[in-house]
Amino acid sequence: MYHGSNNESFSFFPGICFTSSEFAAAVYGDNVTSVRIDRDALAVQTIDMTAAELRDAIDAQEWPCDRQRDIDAAIAAGFNAVAYTDCDAAGQTHDCLRLLTSAGFDAAVSVT
Repeated sequence: MYHGSNNESFSFFPGICFTSSEFAAAVYGDNVTSVRIDRDALAVQTIDMTAAELRDAIDAQEWPCDRQRDIDAAIAAGFNAVAYTDCDAAGQTHDCLRLLTSAGFDAAVSVT
């Protein structure tokens, strides 16, 4: 999977996102980091968004667990990651795996 940003170095932060598309990751920044993620080491909440919810998220530019209170609620429910369909500023959709906790990140991610 891939993470794109304009930061000079790669590091974990609560809510960091990964996608299986290197192209989609590159839209988020010039520095694309390739990682291997062991999904079996994660408790993943899959969020199926309807077409209307996806349009609302695009319009508002607000995605699952963008806010700390939503991250806290997902963690309280026993999840350390969420998976959903995301959309970049150009309107291209892609899969997103958002890691919520450093423990989940440490258990599941190997930087390649």
